[in-house]
Amino acid sequence: MESERLLKMSTKATKSVSVNVSIASTSAAKAADVQVPETPTFSQTYATLRVCLRYGDSSANIFGRLIKVLEVSDLIHILKMLPDEELERLMPMLGQRLTRLRLEMAEIPQLYSLCRKMGVPELLQVRNCEVAQSKLKPNATSSSSNSSGISSICHLQLLGKLLPRLELLNVHAAVVPPFPNNLRHLRALLLRQNPSQAVLDQICANCPQLQQLFLRNETHASLDELQLPLMLHSPLAVCHLAHLEHLSLQRMQLWPGMDWLPIVRDIINAKRYELRTLKFDGSWLTTPLDLSVLQLKYCWALRELLLSNCKLADQTPQPELPLSCQRFGLRCCTLSRLLRYLKNNAQLQVLEFFECQLVAGGGQLLQHMLKQRQSLPTVMPLQLRFSHSTPLRAELTSWTPRRRQHYEKWLQVQELDEHEPTWKQPIGTISMTFGKPLNYTPDIDLGSVGQNPIPLTYKHLNASHNETLG
Repeated sequence: MESERLLKMSTKATKSVSVNVSIASTSAAKAADVQVPETPTFSQTYATLRVCLRYGDSSANIFGRLIKVLEVSDLIHILKMLPDEELERLMPMLGQRLTRLRLEMAEIPQLYSLCRKMGVPELLQVRNCEVAQSKLKPNATSSSSNSSGISSICHLQLLGKLLPRLELLNVHAAVVPPFPNNLRHLRALLLRQNPSQAVLDQICANCPQLQQLFLRNETHASLDELQLPLMLHSPLAVCHLAHLEHLSLQRMQLWPGMDWLPIVRDIINAKRYELRTLKFDGSWLTTPLDLSVLQLKYCWALRELLLSNCKLADQTPQPELPLSCQRFGLRCCTLSRLLRYLKNNAQLQVLEFFECQLVAGGGQLLQHMLKQRQSLPTVMPLQLRFSHSTPLRAELTSWTPRRRQHYEKWLQVQELDEHEPTWKQPIGTISMTFGKPLNYTPDIDLGSVGQNPIPLTYKHLNASHNETLG
């Protein structure tokens, strides 16, 4: 019989189709669908479904396999074609067995109305949903992004009502604020069109169980600034944003352990050739910060490292700064050996030491720093700016004007007034600034070094070193 042949075909198709749907690999799923010849066509699926609804028992295994096929089919089109008496049999089964859903943004209200009409207000087992961009109809009167965005507000709100236990949501359409507050069980969210910062803020506020946020830039728009909660488990996906210039990770409560560290380290490693500035506030750290774990020495483009409210760990490997680092700032930090952070860094030009506490060795810090700079093949003096440091003030005062002038070719020291404005980092925030990738050693003309000096190459360092040794 034709119905038996279609049933067998749908059974084979289910095995191949069920493994092809993934929130992170939709294109691969479509390619796999094309490669499997046993996949039933839309007409075959519809005909098989109608035969089963007419003559099959609701507990038959074939319905379970058919529902798996419907999960990756044009479900809304099929439902709209079925007569009411067959829908009355199918919809309760979908409400209890459907686990995945694929539909267009404009089809969400249609499915919502149909479910309520058939007495199935919720699809309780759906955990994975993919929402495609609505296709423009020939008689469409408006295709503006504004109307599309407004419709997405209402449609996603209805989706939250229809799928109360949704965990994975993949949205190809534009999403505008406000993001619905009834998708609180989401664990993974994929947005393929750049959302605004307002949408991201609302997502973080309305989705307390969110663990993975994937952002893809499939439009011509560029997202240049982004702020995410620090403990979002997979912020590494933001590295796919080629135009991203500023990233902030924020946490406004205690960091009881080191679970945040792999998140920051992975982002730094992925963007190491683009990272220009790193600002780190450790107000909520309960353990000392081991700066060497961040592996900043591989960040060839890093020019500024600014730390605030951090207790820097003492017994750690050498926390090397990259050769490109020109500015190292410390504010309200506690550390024991400042010189170990400056070792072998001849490129450093600005050192800021504001309201910091030296556990030991503060009495002769300037003298030790001077000797360190004199031993390095430097071409520019190190500018030390400090405030609220009695040991540094006392040591600097002990230097005569003539002695200070003599040392200025290696070390220039300035005490700032307490009211003079300086940089400040928001509490509990890690900020990164990115530029164009720098994955090579630049050949720099030393004559062009001015107010914005550029790091020297190894060639220049070796030449300066040889000249120093005579």
